[in-house]
Amino acid sequence: MKPTIVIDQTLESFRMHWLVLEKECPLEVTFDPYSKYTAPFYQDGDILIYDHSTLVQFLQERYPGEQLMPADPVSRAQIRQVCAMIDESDIDIFSEAEEILNTGSEYLAGREFTLLDIYVGAWLSENYTLDNSSVRSYWRRISSRPAYIKALQ
Repeated sequence: MKPTIVIDQTLESFRMHWLVLEKECPLEVTFDPYSKYTAPFYQDGDILIYDHSTLVQFLQERYPGEQLMPADPVSRAQIRQVCAMIDESDIDIFSEAEEILNTGSEYLAGREFTLLDIYVGAWLSENYTLDNSSVRSYWRRISSRPAYIKALQ
């Protein structure tokens, strides 16, 4: 059996699907809103990972593909911390993104597209009307990525 990511219609599943596509992970992606486990989750034989943040880290380590985390451990920790805050709704995502993007940064963690952009981009896709130029320009950049477009299908 090929390693599988099972998704449903949640924001977490969309982010996971986008991540898998960005990294070009050789996984089967299956839609199953009625699974006995909460999606998204990973299954490969007897291995089952259903905690979202654990799964994100596992995919980063297991599948080399596109690296969506910086090499620097401090920067990685900062990205993980902000992603956790997004998961817990402990951050004003739009204001924080706007503040960073107004400094001229191409992406939220600098010049490279990272996991943080997937988290914020998925949130923006469901919660944002494009009325601000810095965020609108950023949104156009990330929503035109082939993996994002494919994840929508």
